[in-house]
Amino acid sequence: MKKLFLLLIPFILVGAGCLGGSKTSSGADGGIFKTVNSGEDWAQYVVVPSARGIGTLATTNVVNLEMDPQDTQYLYASTRNNGMLFSEDGAHSWRQPKQTLLQEGTVYDVEVDPTDVCTVYVVTERKLVSTDNCFRTINDELYLENRADVGVLKVTVDWFNPNILWLGLSNGDVLKSDNKGEKWRTVATLGREISEIIVSNKDSRMVLVSTFSSGIVRTIDSGETWEEIEFPDGLHSTDTVYNIVQNPDSSVVIAATEYGLLRSINFGQTWESIKLLTSPAEVTIRGVAIDPKDSNILYYATPGTFYRSTDAGVTWKTQRFQTSRDSRVILIDPSNTAVLYIGVAAATK
Repeated sequence: MKKLFLLLIPFILVGAGCLGGSKTSSGADGGIFKTVNSGEDWAQYVVVPSARGIGTLATTNVVNLEMDPQDTQYLYASTRNNGMLFSEDGAHSWRQPKQTLLQEGTVYDVEVDPTDVCTVYVVTERKLVSTDNCFRTINDELYLENRADVGVLKVTVDWFNPNILWLGLSNGDVLKSDNKGEKWRTVATLGREISEIIVSNKDSRMVLVSTFSSGIVRTIDSGETWEEIEFPDGLHSTDTVYNIVQNPDSSVVIAATEYGLLRSINFGQTWESIKLLTSPAEVTIRGVAIDPKDSNILYYATPGTFYRSTDAGVTWKTQRFQTSRDSRVILIDPSNTAVLYIGVAAATK
């Protein structure tokens, strides 16, 4: 198992504000939730050992989660205003790296190199930070955004060629590096905040990029050309796309939109709506997941409610989910798909 250089940290308090402003919750229903029985029961996993005693993430806004591809007990949490944390024991306890830069401010995304788990990329508000030695040291200027009104939001690593990195900015620019961030070039200018970038698990030349207000674009030639995805008439979809996820062979892609959930079986070329228990746009859905061993099993969560379908969305079972915050991300342990993690955060403006 890899080991990070640790620094015990004091009690974690929620911060105010993120890029573009936010409203935050002062309640203790934040942090990370975990189930070991496919969502029948949930518990908060928010313990932070400290030199001063036991701290908590219960008031913290978690905006993203990442799982080590080789050790599913190893998790990374991106937070609003409290930096990055990690767990070596399946979320039973949380720590921070020793670098001050990663202990404060908003971290939007963490990505682990699928071929080298000691190589990790971290998106802070204006930078892409990296390590190639499990955080013994970091490169804090792999990408530095100098424009005051532009932030860095997403990073994705090409699984086929991990020298290729994709970066999404708040102004809608999509950047690509072919040499692990030594040089960057802009391959798309979308004009709106990037919400997600996914590389097809089947063919890494195919990439989907979603935005918060301009829908989804798609490339099949590694960013040389792009096409805007048009949803069919009558789908009542929206240009607001919060998240996109895929199954292991990319035969199913699901987009969480302001309208609801949309599904594609041809990596974003065409889409269909998934019938939900709620009316279109009635609830906000951000966190969504596909069971890696059975693509008919789908999950999503909203404030107060967890949803599970075992028939590809034809029917849904609900369970109480004890938070008033948005579910920002759902992770499934591929070695035991009954284990799920959800990171929650108060809604932003």
